Amino acid sequence: MKTQPSLKARRRKATERLSALGNLLEGSLCRADRGEAVRYQLTDKVAGRSRTLYVPADMAGEVRQWTQNWKQAKRLLRELSELSREEVRAGARADALRKTPKVR
Repeated sequence: MKTQPSLKARRRKATERLSALGNLLEGSLCRADRGEAVRYQLTDKVAGRSRTLYVPADMAGEVRQWTQNWKQAKRLLRELSELSREEVRAGARADALRKTPKVR
């Protein structure tokens, strides 16, 4: 399969980018102004129900990065899945070519 090395290289790069992301956190970071006080909260859904977590103001930047890492990780996982799908397609084509009877 000529595409095999290319697929492997692309998969390796995506895997390296995934492992380099650091902390991951699913959810949306929201800022809530309450009069003089600024509060942050992280919101996500579990089993169809929303849940909220208070985030200290001094951690807001770090938590925001973690949520961005989560989104990037999801994109990379989709990319890895698509690369695996391409590998299966390439393997199926190669298998079909091997099984095709040769006409002489």
